[in-house]
Amino acid sequence: MPKKKFEDIPFPPLVSMDTDTPVSVDQVSNILRERQKGASICIRSTEGHTNRGGYFFHVLPTDSDLSKCELYNFEKTLVTILPVEQITLFMNHCSGLEFNEWVFQFCQSVVNFRLDPAEPESAELDSTESDPTELDSLK
Repeated sequence: MPKKKFEDIPFPPLVSMDTDTPVSVDQVSNILRERQKGASICIRSTEGHTNRGGYFFHVLPTDSDLSKCELYNFEKTLVTILPVEQITLFMNHCSGLEFNEWVFQFCQSVVNFRLDPAEPESAELDSTESDPTELDSLK
């Protein structure tokens, strides 16, 4: 089990949510309204050691109606901007609380293909360079 301690979270102090059921838009909205300068949220199961890990989400609300919430990684690099309703779907899906087809597609098409700023642009794959029939020669 990982023993990494996250002392430099983007938006301290950490907000822990211990739950085995999906979090609601109201719950996330309340946290973000209380934390206008951002919230680092950890969703954990209800059972386990008090120092157990979980799924981390770093969210900065950019407007009062929460229609634009910036989602960051641990390095405080912007990942995406979504309304609170979609942030909540994202949190529930990624923490394994509730599958969501839209989030699944969003992660496959946007989040998983995001390049970190330190990576060179040449790391992007050009789909025109590979021929799917070339895989047949490997059989």
